[in-house]
Amino acid sequence: MKYSKRLFAVLILSILVIGVSSFAVACYPMTETTAPAEGDSGQAEEATGFAGLFAKYGTWIWLAILVVAFYFLLIRPQRMRSKKTQELMSSLARGDEVVTAGGFHGRIKDIRDDIMIITIAAGVDVKVNKASVSKKVSDH
Repeated sequence: MKYSKRLFAVLILSILVIGVSSFAVACYPMTETTAPAEGDSGQAEEATGFAGLFAKYGTWIWLAILVVAFYFLLIRPQRMRSKKTQELMSSLARGDEVVTAGGFHGRIKDIRDDIMIITIAAGVDVKVNKASVSKKVSDH
């Protein structure tokens, strides 16, 4: 829930920034509307400032904005989840109470390379993959 609120806020903020910048560029005149002087051939001058930069590199600017948005909305959260899962797997020890992805609650009896034996009831041991542990139950 915490990430969804942050994601929603970043999404709204990025839409506002894109909208305001598009509005500013669209309202900024690209050429001057003055009459050509006597020596001019009547060609319009090239735009300068932000409008000129946007006219030349607008596609690349939007591409960069898109890459940054993808990083913060997709790639970074996935890396954080992966890191959190990796920390959980490395912190598991014998005697910890865990919940598997299938919903089994139990206590770790033995840990091997990528297999764990979990006791879910007296005399009932289950062999599961280490990756199937979804969370560690904290003792209160």
